[in-house]
Amino acid sequence: MIEYIKGKLVNKKPTSIVIESGGIGYTINITLTTYDILPDAGAEAMVSTHLYIKENPFGVVLYGFSDENEREIFRHIISVSGIGPKTAISMLSAINYRQITEMISSGNYLPLTAISGVGKKTAERLALELKDKLARTEFEPSGVQVKGSTFSELTRISGIISALVNLGYNRLEADKMIRKISSSVNMKEMTDEEIIKEVLRGNN
Repeated sequence: MIEYIKGKLVNKKPTSIVIESGGIGYTINITLTTYDILPDAGAEAMVSTHLYIKENPFGVVLYGFSDENEREIFRHIISVSGIGPKTAISMLSAINYRQITEMISSGNYLPLTAISGVGKKTAERLALELKDKLARTEFEPSGVQVKGSTFSELTRISGIISALVNLGYNRLEADKMIRKISSSVNMKEMTDEEIIKEVLRGNN
């Protein structure tokens, strides 16, 4: 099992990255959320990973995630019969893992059918097999990378992002705006309200 990979981010695309670690270049398929929070190519990066082994000889694939929580939801999704990692990555790229958890655990799974590869039957199967499991899910605090820095206060950052979502922005837009201001202000010394005001000011 490969828990995570840390090294130089050699190449960065919306669907995959290459990290060089110990003289070896690892190609890792990622979610769009992971792409958005990673630093630019050339910087050091660390991603939580899941090693997936298919039945064909060239079927060893690494998947990377924004944190351990996103990886855990990925593992729940691919545990459902008939749902593979590509579909799971598409789901987690289209909708934040916390929202997916809320949808399925509350029975409001129909929005998932708007995602490519997820029809009504697949969404129903997800709800049937994962509703109870995800209803009991408690997300562990973990680092959130913003411009190469790590914030251990995941709950606080998530709260700020939720506030921005309530103001009309989607999750990815909120992540981008927080990353943008992190290069010019010290967020650790600011209150949540000050951060939100700074984000909104910088987006106007």
